[in-house]
Amino acid sequence: MRIIFSGGGTGGHIYPALAIRESLARHFEFESGYVGVSGGMEEKIVSREKDIPFFGVRAQGMPRSISAAWLTFPFKNIGGIIDAWQHLRKFKPDLAITTGGFVAFPVLAAARLLGIPAVIHEQNAAMGVTNRLFAKSAAKVLLTYASAAKEDGSRVILTGNPVRSAFLREIPASNRFNRKPGEFIVLAVGGSRGAMSLNRACIELTQNWLPQHPQIRLIHISGERDFDMVKSATEKASDNYTLLPYLHEMREAFEVADLLVSRAGATILAEIAVCKKPAVLVPFPFATDNHQEKNARVLEELGAARLMLDRDLNGTRLAAMLEELNNPEKLQKMAAAMEKSRPQDVEERICTEISRLLRS
Repeated sequence: MRIIFSGGGTGGHIYPALAIRESLARHFEFESGYVGVSGGMEEKIVSREKDIPFFGVRAQGMPRSISAAWLTFPFKNIGGIIDAWQHLRKFKPDLAITTGGFVAFPVLAAARLLGIPAVIHEQNAAMGVTNRLFAKSAAKVLLTYASAAKEDGSRVILTGNPVRSAFLREIPASNRFNRKPGEFIVLAVGGSRGAMSLNRACIELTQNWLPQHPQIRLIHISGERDFDMVKSATEKASDNYTLLPYLHEMREAFEVADLLVSRAGATILAEIAVCKKPAVLVPFPFATDNHQEKNARVLEELGAARLMLDRDLNGTRLAAMLEELNNPEKLQKMAAAMEKSRPQDVEERICTEISRLLRS
């Protein structure tokens, strides 16, 4: 059996594809390949994996404004369909599994031309452009949020967003973040690249508010891009502030935190739900179709998170929200709601649906 995977542009599309592959590998023996943009983030990430060849294609996302990019958009994607058609014709997959991003467009188009059944997984509360285009012709459409459904039927299944097994495993207690008795720990994280607005708000917290609240500890993962700037601005910060550029064992920080402050990308939301942590979500304002705000609003409605728009974020407003949420009863209710936001058996659900398709 052979399965081709595709998804790219951001880690939020790439890691779910790899998580699905990892889950399937525990149940089936199959050969796999990954189609992505040549030189894109997906090539860098997939190249670190074992036993999964990478096939590069041309692809370009739809321009969001009038620009010269419209001149190259149709030609790159037509070229991408040709690239993908050649790769798929040579690899001869039994199934294509895509997780969104503009690179999925040429892959799904080529799979349709070649009569290869496709499974689409949508991570966000609003379905992306490529997934909307191919949802009706896909053999299965797997959703993280019911709000993303554009149609009903047996092909459309609510599964949740998969997380890689390394994050699912509980880790032993570490001495990296020693908790003091009665301490309220806030983890602020903007992803590997960081989030400038969140970093600025954290800097403001260290200047006045944090020294006045010694029982509150802020662990700030700034991202490597802004680390030097943040380090310089916080060099006189109080002892209850910890700054890190990035943390590969992110679950270690999640486990010790009482509350997270983060963007609202699909992958980090799945990880927060796995760890059953309440959150303050600051959606990235320029996400495609504003999907991060839609993700955050779903969790806010469930009572699992608080939403703060990027334009409203500053140290004063964040401090006020943290003070309000420094309440064990509130945090416990939010944590319970966050746990319920993600099915316990996401990976198994996805494997079950794909195995049913393969058997048929």
